Amino acid sequence: MNALRPGRPGSGTPVHPVAKSPATEQPARTAVVVDRDDAVRAAVASALTRFGFEVTGQSADPAEAGALTRGLRPDIVVLAIAPGRDDEPALAEVTADRIAPVVVLSDDVGPEQLAAVRDAGAHGFLPAFPSRATLLPAVELAVARFAESARLAAEVEAAQRRLETRKLIDRAKGLLMTHRGLTEPDAFRWIQRTAMDRRKSSAAVAAQVIAEFDPSEVRTAS
Repeated sequence: MNALRPGRPGSGTPVHPVAKSPATEQPARTAVVVDRDDAVRAAVASALTRFGFEVTGQSADPAEAGALTRGLRPDIVVLAIAPGRDDEPALAEVTADRIAPVVVLSDDVGPEQLAAVRDAGAHGFLPAFPSRATLLPAVELAVARFAESARLAAEVEAAQRRLETRKLIDRAKGLLMTHRGLTEPDAFRWIQRTAMDRRKSSAAVAAQVIAEFDPSEVRTAS
């Protein structure tokens, strides 16, 4: 397997976002590549292009990775970090935004660096000069893991919203039963009917009921 490193050190000069290619029926997935070594960065970008990615942003400065990711919202970020902890804040900034998966490249593949990269939320970890044969699987696995994590997070968030809505409606039903003498089924139907008539969500109507009868329990609802 041939390593991607052409064999000469880079100057470290930042390379800023480049223009995207014209849109096609199937837009290419996009990538951001950050590496101090200009030659390695160019080789990684070239390999990603061969894999079908469009490299929309490059930089030699890890500190620029967060801004590039937020501005370009790529499908993958390949970020090279130096041994030690100097670049860990840059990695943490990118992963905290949860915009794209991050594959880290590093000279240090020891246990401490691996643990730091893992704890920072990276989705892949490769030696600083990966081969094309190892880069593609790492990138594809990172993209798939990130998509699965995003799906699970969305499901958890939706479940939490449903639970909060159910609690809100149950409280509103109780207040309608107490203050208007409705049965539980009638109270629930009243909330549903009112929501339809007012073109609001049942949670919003329930919040209005609570605000009317028990302002101390008002919650924001949409």
